[in-house]
Amino acid sequence: MLKQIDFYALNSFSIPETGKVQAEVGLNAAHAIFKGHFPNSPVLPGVCLIQISKEVLEKSLDATTQLVQSSQVKFLAVVDPTVNAVLQIALDTKEQDGLISVNAAISAGEKVFFKFKGVFKRDNG
Repeated sequence: MLKQIDFYALNSFSIPETGKVQAEVGLNAAHAIFKGHFPNSPVLPGVCLIQISKEVLEKSLDATTQLVQSSQVKFLAVVDPTVNAVLQIALDTKEQDGLISVNAAISAGEKVFFKFKGVFKRDNG
């Protein structure tokens, strides 16, 4: 998990209504991953946006999950952690028949960096 390796901190987390999750994370711009991706021009890897969304989902469920399907993954803008160190995560979720459908968006202010639609299942072991 990225949070466990000090990649980001969860600044706030709420479930304002059923199926809605809101979180704010603070990126650790000094983390080693940014030294390699890319030197002197840090960029948050796209796979990390997916993983952060997954970790926020798991916090909302108090369970680990597995990604079953991703029907849409849009990287709309580059996240430079020295410019946008704080990101907002919004998840719309619906659980049915053991599957969790997720629409996720990651942004900073009015700028949307990432949109995702996918299906997860609880990890039973």
